Amino acid sequence: MIQTLSTRTVCCKLSLDAAAVTAIRATAEAFNAAATYCASVAWSERITNKNKLHHIVYGPTRVNYGLGAQLACCARDKAAEAVRAARANGHDTCPTFRPDSSIRYDARTYRLMSLDRVSLNTLTGRVMGQIVLGEFQRRHLYDTSWKIGGAELVQRDGTFYLHITQTKLNPTPDEPTGLLGVDLGIVNLAADSEGETYSGATVQRVRERRFQHRQRLQTVNTRRARWRLRQQARREARFQRDVNHCISKKLVAKARTARKALAVEDLTKIRERVTVRRAQRRARHSWAFRQLRSFLSYKAAQAGVLVVAVDPRDTSRTCAVCGHCEKANRVDQAHFRCLLCGHTAAADTNAAVNIASRAVRQTAYCAAPTPVGGASTSPPALAVGI
Repeated sequence: MIQTLSTRTVCCKLSLDAAAVTAIRATAEAFNAAATYCASVAWSERITNKNKLHHIVYGPTRVNYGLGAQLACCARDKAAEAVRAARANGHDTCPTFRPDSSIRYDARTYRLMSLDRVSLNTLTGRVMGQIVLGEFQRRHLYDTSWKIGGAELVQRDGTFYLHITQTKLNPTPDEPTGLLGVDLGIVNLAADSEGETYSGATVQRVRERRFQHRQRLQTVNTRRARWRLRQQARREARFQRDVNHCISKKLVAKARTARKALAVEDLTKIRERVTVRRAQRRARHSWAFRQLRSFLSYKAAQAGVLVVAVDPRDTSRTCAVCGHCEKANRVDQAHFRCLLCGHTAAADTNAAVNIASRAVRQTAYCAAPTPVGGASTSPPALAVGI
């Protein structure tokens, strides 16, 4: 099995003197103007390949914006990636970059030095900054098992942060002895096939409170209120990210301890495939299932746990014991009762068992999991492999 590569980002606060701040802000303005120019060329010429774009924009970028050779290449790369993402997502407008957007640095344009210092390339030469490291940053930044790559210099509310990327080869996944099914939802953010659930009640309560606060601020619509709105949006994003990190970490640790693979739902384009009532739209569209799924994927890869994606269709309507599928089997959001064999279970747990069983049928691993409260009658695994 081919080893994959993990990438992580360590966010470090920077302390800069006045001269360095002036130089970096001037560099950010020129860098992002150059990136906007590169993006406009790539968009009009329908180019997303960095090498093809390089031959068109490199000379004008150097002459018109005063960037050094490596910063010009970084601006080109940033523009090409933004245009590629815009095309892939179906956007019909060319991406642009604000003057205070981030500056991309590669291994030649920045350098980590002793005493937690960093050297950054600007329009007027190198400037020195002091990295303010907490316990978390120090533990991760100086972990020698990770290779340091490029960085993004971000300014927010007058403070500069250096987002340093690190890469590492993931371990080869162990041969699993079973599958742990995971059902994602809104009331319960996750439920596994062993009966453990991760409630979303706290998330919904916090979101409802902040939604009402957001409505009040939008009604006021003053400059201060708009600043508070931006602050609240970042705070809510951090809260949701922390919850998803905690859930994914527990699920991966559970699978690794039991030497099991994780079976998850393939929820690609779920919002286009499923319709909900108007009263439920806000809760559905604020559901961060994609973030939780991505956290599960990369944490599992780093832990050597295999992840199998399956089609989620009818997993919440199918009995995990007899396989009977009927809409009426789902009594309500929380309860499942099979109309054919009488099997009862928590609805999310029943769905998680079905997800694990489907993963078994499309892989060459062990027998299907036993439903909570009943014996499994699922068909044996097929020798298909992943």
